[in-house]
Amino acid sequence: MILILGGAWQGKLTWAASHGMVGPVFDLKDGWPEAPVRCCRHLEALTRAASDRGETAQQVLDRLLPLTQEAFVISREVGSGVVPLDAAERRWREVHGAVLQGLAARAEHVSRIFCGLEERLK
Repeated sequence: MILILGGAWQGKLTWAASHGMVGPVFDLKDGWPEAPVRCCRHLEALTRAASDRGETAQQVLDRLLPLTQEAFVISREVGSGVVPLDAAERRWREVHGAVLQGLAARAEHVSRIFCGLEERLK
């Protein structure tokens, strides 16, 4: 798995395409993929929906990992701003951060993309 992180509109998908990502891109805004994927994006939408349903980060990881073992996984960074006052928003950020940590631990490569430039983290 290759994990790609960065802010909105920073070139994450373009970077993936220029670094070997092939095949269709599954949009996690649409829910869970039914079979393993080669690339998925908007992990933050998936973790938000899971958090809203009361799922834990471990539950998300248990379901997501088998589907993304050979994939590019693309996610926005959501935890670098002001801590939200709303408890549900804080919970989502905690779930999302824990999912990212779990994916990063298992990924063979982790990069942060900013202004189209890569910062290799692992």
